[in-house]
Amino acid sequence: MADKEPVSRRNADATKARILEVAQIAFSELGYSHTGIREIAARAGTSSTLVLRYFGSKAGLFEAALSASLPVGTAIARSRETFATDLANALLDPANPIRPPIMLALASGDPEAAAIAARVFEEKSIADLAGWLGGDHARERAIEIAMIATGLVFYLRQLPIAAANENEQRRIESWFARIVQDLVDADESTERNDDAAG
Repeated sequence: MADKEPVSRRNADATKARILEVAQIAFSELGYSHTGIREIAARAGTSSTLVLRYFGSKAGLFEAALSASLPVGTAIARSRETFATDLANALLDPANPIRPPIMLALASGDPEAAAIAARVFEEKSIADLAGWLGGDHARERAIEIAMIATGLVFYLRQLPIAAANENEQRRIESWFARIVQDLVDADESTERNDDAAG
């Protein structure tokens, strides 16, 4: 019995997780500037005092919510050979809520939120992906993958532009997988040739 986690700790963890989930939804629907602590607290069924106790400020909550919504570790835990196809499937799965692109886009209008978004995205997404890719141009390739993935999600999930029919979506997925897998598989000799050509 002594090894069991106290109920209050479990409740606190569950409350924090609920607040983060609600915050991700609010920040991706309304943007940073139009989202208030009171509204997030009310949606999460708790008090704004408790939200501030856990996260310190709206900026702290935004940072925690964005960090929690960037599951890069899950993506790079997959097979390198099928990374691009697996990524396309995950990004286009309607059951998988993809909130970072819209959270980042809506944060850009507020200098504080934009600075947080840039730092968190670099630390939690680009740096991890670059480390996994390896090579002299790993960070560039990581940024290129992030840009392409963000575009895919934004246009096919969050905008969406005129809904792609099944054949169009298959072709777009195939194009995405080809481009991303080329970036994953790029070796130093290819990169040196690209540099020389430029």
